[in-house]
Amino acid sequence: MVIDVLASDRPRGTVTKLAQNHAISRQSVYDITAAGREVLLRGLQPGPHGPHLAEPTIWVDRNRLIRGSVVLTEAGVSQRDVSVCLAELLDTQPSLGWVNGALKQVEAAAAVVNEQWQPAIGETLSGDEIYSHGCPNLLLVGNESLYIYTLSRQPGCDGDTWGCILLEGPDCPQFASDAGTGLSAGTKAAEVKIHQADWDHLLRPLWGQVTRLEKQAYAALQTVQDRERLFNQATTPKRLAQHLAVWERLSAEAEAKMARFDAFYQIARQVDAQFGLIDLTSGQVRDPSVGTDCLRQAGQQLQTWSGRIYQKLSSYLINLAEALFAYQPLLRQTLTPLFDQWGAPALEALSRLWQLEAEPKRHPLSLLEQQAYLRQWNASLDQALEALGPDQLWIAWEALRTILGRSWRGSMLAECVNSLLRPILAGRKHTDQGCLDLFRFLHNVRPFARGKRAGHSPAQLVGLDLPDDPLILLGLKPKVSN
Repeated sequence: MVIDVLASDRPRGTVTKLAQNHAISRQSVYDITAAGREVLLRGLQPGPHGPHLAEPTIWVDRNRLIRGSVVLTEAGVSQRDVSVCLAELLDTQPSLGWVNGALKQVEAAAAVVNEQWQPAIGETLSGDEIYSHGCPNLLLVGNESLYIYTLSRQPGCDGDTWGCILLEGPDCPQFASDAGTGLSAGTKAAEVKIHQADWDHLLRPLWGQVTRLEKQAYAALQTVQDRERLFNQATTPKRLAQHLAVWERLSAEAEAKMARFDAFYQIARQVDAQFGLIDLTSGQVRDPSVGTDCLRQAGQQLQTWSGRIYQKLSSYLINLAEALFAYQPLLRQTLTPLFDQWGAPALEALSRLWQLEAEPKRHPLSLLEQQAYLRQWNASLDQALEALGPDQLWIAWEALRTILGRSWRGSMLAECVNSLLRPILAGRKHTDQGCLDLFRFLHNVRPFARGKRAGHSPAQLVGLDLPDDPLILLGLKPKVSN
C-alpha cells in the first residue's frame, strides 16, 4: 500500500481503490503511507560500506547474573564488589545477600562435581599448605596436569590431620612438598612411599645470600675507593693520617667481605652442582649417596658461620639431604625401559645432551664453561648418532626428553597454584570449604592460555570429558544473546 501510494507515476484514483479494497477510509490510507514513508527513509539511510556485524542484544536475567558472579569471584573480586561490578556492567545491582546466596548454591554444586571426578592416572603429586583467616588449607596438585586432586580446609595442621587427607587422596608414586613440619609428619603417618623435599626451598635462599654477600663486598670496595679519593685530596698531615687509618680499616673489612663471599660462593656452587638430574661424567642418574654426603659436608662447613641464614641453610643441608634425592630411585626406574630398548651407551650420551642443554637455562655460564660444554655436547651427539643412527636418534631423544622434562625435584607447581588462590582468599571477608570447592572446580576446567599445556584444561589432561561451557555442570544455563 505504501509503495503504491508513494509511486510518482501512480494512476488516478489509487487511494480510493486501496480504501475500498481494504475497507478503510481514505484518511487511513494517507496515515499509513506517512508512517511507512518514515520507516523507509530511516532504512534507506546510507551506512558503512561492506558487511558488518549486528550489535548483539544481551538479556540480563538471573542466570547471567549468577554466571557473572562466578567469573568475578574466580578473578578474586570480593562479594561486595561483585554487586558493584554487575551494576556497572549490566545496569543491575543485586544485593550482597543475593550474591552470597547464589554463590553458596554454585559452591555446593561444585563440591558435588569435584567428588564425582576421581581420576587416577598415576602421576606424581606435590602439596603445599596455605593459611587464610587463621585456618590452614592443604592443596594436592598433579605435577604433569596441574589438576587439583584435593583442596581441603581443616581446623589444624598437625601430622595426623594431613596424614588423613593424604590417605584420602589418590595413590601416587611420589609426593613432593617443602618438607614443613606438618606435611612431613603427615607423610609419615600416611606412609607415603617417596616424600621428595623441594630443591627450590634450598637453592632460593642459597643463591639469594650469594647475591647479598656480593653486593656487600662490592659496596665495601666502593667505600675503600671513596676513602682513597679523599686521601688524595687531603693536604695536611693530620687529615692524611686520619684518612689513612680509616682506609686501612675499610680495606681490611673489604678483604674480609670478599673472602666471605668467595668462600660462600664455592659452597653454593658445590651444592648447586648436585641439583642436576644427570651426572655428566657417567650419563646416568646421579648417585644419591654421593649427593647426600656432599650436601651434608657443605652443611657442616656452614655450622661454623655466624648468622641465622647460615644456621638455617646448615640445618636444611644436614637434615634434609637424603630427602632431596628421594626422587632418584623412581627416576632411574622410569628410565630403565629406555635403557633396555636402546642400550646404555646411546641413552647415556642422550642424557648428557639433555643435562648440557638444561644447565645454561638455570645460570649464565662463563666463556670457558660454554666452550667446555660445547665440546662435550658435540662428543655426546656423535656418540649417540653412532649408536642409534639418524632415524632412531630422534625417537629415543623425544622419549628421554619427555621423562626428564617432568617435575621430579620439588613442589613448585603446588605453590604456583597457591599463588592463584591466595588473592581470592585475601579478597573475601570469610572463607570456607565451599570457596575452596568452587576454586578447585574452576581451576580444573579452565584451559591454559600458554605453555606446554596451552589449549587444554587440567581436567582434560587427566582424561575427563568436559562440555564446551563447563559452567553448565554447576546447574547454570548457557548465556542467551540475540
